[in-house]
Amino acid sequence: MTIQLTADDVLSALSVCCGEALEDPAEAVALLRRSQPALTATLYSAWATSGVTLDPGLAYDLELATSRVSYFRRVAAELAEHATGLTPIKGLEVADRYPAGLGRSMNDLDYVARTEADLWQAARLLIDTGWELHTATFTCHEQRLHVMVSLRRPHESSFVLPYGVEIATWWSLGDLAGVPPLITMPQPWRIPTVKNTLMLLFERFEQPFRARDLVDASLLIGSATEAERSTLTQAMTALGLWPEYAELAALVEGTSLPTLPLPPRRHRLVTRARRATRGAAMLRRPLTGTARHLQRRLIRGAAARIEQRSWAAAADRIAVGPALRAGVLAFGLPLDGAPPGTAPTAILHERGRLAWADTPVGRFLLTVGDDVDADIVAELSNMAGPATAGVRP
Repeated sequence: MTIQLTADDVLSALSVCCGEALEDPAEAVALLRRSQPALTATLYSAWATSGVTLDPGLAYDLELATSRVSYFRRVAAELAEHATGLTPIKGLEVADRYPAGLGRSMNDLDYVARTEADLWQAARLLIDTGWELHTATFTCHEQRLHVMVSLRRPHESSFVLPYGVEIATWWSLGDLAGVPPLITMPQPWRIPTVKNTLMLLFERFEQPFRARDLVDASLLIGSATEAERSTLTQAMTALGLWPEYAELAALVEGTSLPTLPLPPRRHRLVTRARRATRGAAMLRRPLTGTARHLQRRLIRGAAARIEQRSWAAAADRIAVGPALRAGVLAFGLPLDGAPPGTAPTAILHERGRLAWADTPVGRFLLTVGDDVDADIVAELSNMAGPATAGVRP
């Protein structure tokens, strides 16, 4: 099923998400640049296909977004051929749902690896073709270490953000409270319509819905078959994502985009009750529960100033290893000069409050805060072998 999308539809999504009426194109461009840059390619291409002549600045921005997607298609084709243990998320699969002539801005490619070994194999492939390690995120779930690695490659222009690829061993970390992580996704849910809608909903735990999310959801669900919608309903019920879906559907309803089916109110009530029960269970471990709560609010940008100060003070005193095993996220800084690990998966090392991970592509210093000690970075970067016996949590 092909869904048509006009410039007015795109503008309505921008207006609803920003809460501002748009009087003319100049206001729309200003608002886009200020708060919704992910909608750039869609709005500009919608104007262009309707016969509007773009000025040189807008035409350049559109060409930049279009060429970026073309580059990502080449990277994705290479990974599909040589890194078969990866499953793509959103990105190009959603872009392919857009009507002919309309573009979708993309900053990076996102993948879920079948196994951790598949993740490192794909990362090595990218590094060998000119990509660089940027960061990593480590977490423990059910006593197993999981990782997401982020790689970057400079754009041809030094004035443009680099290309990015992120590969994880999880689908979603939930909300670090009442919504549990999704490590393995059932095969029936992996069809593009279902998989990508679920990932869009999970992203609500990181940031508010954006205008592009409304367009994506309308195109994904609007083009779904009845069987796909039934599978999506089952998945949202199992994962407890009805509150996020209800919020998204209400936003879409305020636009001129094709509407989404509204969920029964009882689904949202049951889901919230279950989340409250799971969230309360965290209080059985008050220190860990508090740490995860503060980290969750920081990630969502909802932390009050006193919470930010509390987290900054606590992060300097927390032993990273125990915090990681308790479910707190640890962020990995790649260390230049350290040799890669010899094991096919990441090995965690600890010394006092310090922790680092040796991986097949290099060593990462782990931290739960924003600051790292330059002396520790220098020491671990030059240390040929581990100072401790490594473990898999």
